[in-house]
Amino acid sequence: MRSPRAWSYVTFLASTVVLGACPPTPSATGTDTDSDPTTGAQTQTMGSTGDECPIGDLGCACTQGGACNDGLSCSPEQKCVPAEDTTTSQSGPDETTESTTAEPVTTDSDVSTTGPATPCNPTDGQPNVECMDIDAQQPFCSDAGVCGGCTVLPPDGCSLVDPDKPICNPDDGQCVACTLDDPSLCTGATPACNPANNTCEGCFEHSHCPDTACDILKRECFPTDKVLYIRHGLEIDKKCTNKVGQGGYEDAPYCNANLAIDHAQSEGPTSGWTFKFLETDAATFHGDIHIPSVDVQEPISYAFVHVGSFPQQDLGQKQHTRLESNGPVITVGANVVAYVNNFSIYSISNQDDNAVGVGCLQNSSVFLDDSYIRDTRGSGIRSIGCDVYLRRSSVYNSRTEGVELNCAEQHCELHMINSYISDNQHVQSDGGGGIFAENATLDINFSGILGNNAEIDPNDVLARGDSIHCVGETVDGQIRNSVIGRKPMGNAMSIKCSMKLSIQTTLLDSDEFKTGNSKKAGEDVLGYFLTNSLSGARPINPEPPVGQAKDLEFASWEKGDPQVDFDGQARKAKDTQPDYVGADVMGP
Repeated sequence: MRSPRAWSYVTFLASTVVLGACPPTPSATGTDTDSDPTTGAQTQTMGSTGDECPIGDLGCACTQGGACNDGLSCSPEQKCVPAEDTTTSQSGPDETTESTTAEPVTTDSDVSTTGPATPCNPTDGQPNVECMDIDAQQPFCSDAGVCGGCTVLPPDGCSLVDPDKPICNPDDGQCVACTLDDPSLCTGATPACNPANNTCEGCFEHSHCPDTACDILKRECFPTDKVLYIRHGLEIDKKCTNKVGQGGYEDAPYCNANLAIDHAQSEGPTSGWTFKFLETDAATFHGDIHIPSVDVQEPISYAFVHVGSFPQQDLGQKQHTRLESNGPVITVGANVVAYVNNFSIYSISNQDDNAVGVGCLQNSSVFLDDSYIRDTRGSGIRSIGCDVYLRRSSVYNSRTEGVELNCAEQHCELHMINSYISDNQHVQSDGGGGIFAENATLDINFSGILGNNAEIDPNDVLARGDSIHCVGETVDGQIRNSVIGRKPMGNAMSIKCSMKLSIQTTLLDSDEFKTGNSKKAGEDVLGYFLTNSLSGARPINPEPPVGQAKDLEFASWEKGDPQVDFDGQARKAKDTQPDYVGADVMGP
């Protein structure tokens, strides 16, 4: 049953928004994930006569797997020499050095065989039937007659084998259409390279659609003929207009976003609108944004972006990148998908529990990318049956919950990657803590839920969990590679959920969920992290009071996990290899 507090918020929305019909939520997923392989190419040297020196021949380059023709071995200089002339130095644990005859080298990127070379005839074509019969993952035959992955081919070998897959991916030895280092073939309707499968696909980041934004659930760029411009200010200054239907152009922008939304819905609700916020010299920040509910079978999509790119540290200082209100800052009605990219969201109310950062209703979805919410009196995010996606974003210093999933009447989801919910507090009559969830699924990876506090009475058996509080057994999902630590002197339980919620490879302060994780006291967990007092991000403390920063390197990165951290710093991104827990990584 929905709480009286949640009903109060719905009543508030109803006073300003006409609620539409709410059909069942269609199933859709977005992909918030890449991999970062580097391209490799087989090199050839030139002989003294200027002719090409065949790979694997005497005096020529070895294959990338260290193979040469019969009777030859690969020298440390990667040249093919008579086998008896090849020596190499190896340092043992005692740092002594001995000379040994080198054998052909096997690497992860070139899957050539050890011992005698696997015979094959390169003139039989590529992929090579002989090689595929031995190992389908090593289908190519080098000029030296050795089976292997694509790294045994000449530099243009993949393009000759398949023009649609011209790039050699050394991670798996396969010819592919693209890598993150070379997405040149990814254009038009498929502008993004997904290195999880090295194919060109629809967008999954707004950067893939520089003229508008990405409809992430549909994997499509927003159309360029549905762009409306906004410049916050007063009409009297003649830099914007309040006349719906007469504005929205770059040289005649609307004075606020709600006018632009009215324009977009003036002939009925239609999807695919991008609202661009122009720079302004107005003395105040942009106010609230209200998206009315719509009566449609399929949710409509809106995107809110701004002109220019700014780091999070600068968002709160720009009148066109900061949204501020003493009530709800962003309200998303039913049947709407809202994309909010690179904004700061401030609440300036001290008393109103309806003063949330983002509030959304059933059959809707809200994406916050590279944004932060702070200082709200109500929840940072309050979902009444809508799905929430946080990507490189944070919810910080709310006086009540960071994220409230009040979804008793319609199941909802929280997807959180490279993000933070931090330092959210409580109000005695209204609750609080990091995450409150009812009838919800949590999908959290490489994120931090830190410093949150739900109750002041640790002896209250009905008290909420400080970090995550689940109502009964209505919450499931998975948390991986993350960090969970309550505020010192908080409630006796940090995570108050049933085992339907799976938590793995995570640093946490919960005895109940310590299996498969690293359990420490809440104070020790917090000691591993600093605090960004602007956005609430929690970067790794390079000199923690307990242990070392390297102690945090026990996450298990899997293919499909994020390539970068909260700040865009590269992760190791190697399948099943250790990585830092949380949303931050330590530099070299």
